[in-house]
Amino acid sequence: MKTKLGLLILGLGLVFTLSCSKYPPTSDRLLEDLAILTQYDTKADFNSYKTYSLSTPVIQIKDDGNVPMTGATAEASLAQIDKNMQARGFVKVAASESPDLGIQVTYYQNTTVYAYYYDWWGYYPYYPYYYPVYYTTYTTGMANIELMDLKNATEDKRAAVRWNAFIRGLLTDTHTTSDVTTSIDQAFIQTPQLATTAK
Repeated sequence: MKTKLGLLILGLGLVFTLSCSKYPPTSDRLLEDLAILTQYDTKADFNSYKTYSLSTPVIQIKDDGNVPMTGATAEASLAQIDKNMQARGFVKVAASESPDLGIQVTYYQNTTVYAYYYDWWGYYPYYPYYYPVYYTTYTTGMANIELMDLKNATEDKRAAVRWNAFIRGLLTDTHTTSDVTTSIDQAFIQTPQLATTAK
């Protein structure tokens, strides 16, 4: 009887603990919310550029290393960048055709682990006291779009970044592909200077 009572209390306690393990508060998970930051080289004359190439595949940097990113999000990202660049007057060419600009897209994904524990648990004197620990995880992500000046690259092939966009809060499994493309559109909207009339 004592054994059954102890197991019942232990089981109820476990259910209570898991039900009280909440997702981290808003102040601890700002990265889940979408935020878009863009910056550009104010000295760059974008009318001096006409062509661009888009590097593939998209690179995904995760906790355990770098991998090529495939699937709907990657494809939609590249297509939306193409759409915006061409709407700004740029012409897409192959990397072998010496483009003026090169675009690289990188997604960063990070998993955060939270640990929850209570001061004690037990049914004295039938069970020893111990400190149970429960874990929960959540994932945050960020996209980085870099526009590099290949036209004026140095002899050792280093190219200055003329524009880049950081989209914070992606890859959390809470945002749709539409959120991704809308965020890319917003990044371009925030930089009307990124356009060309070069022939």
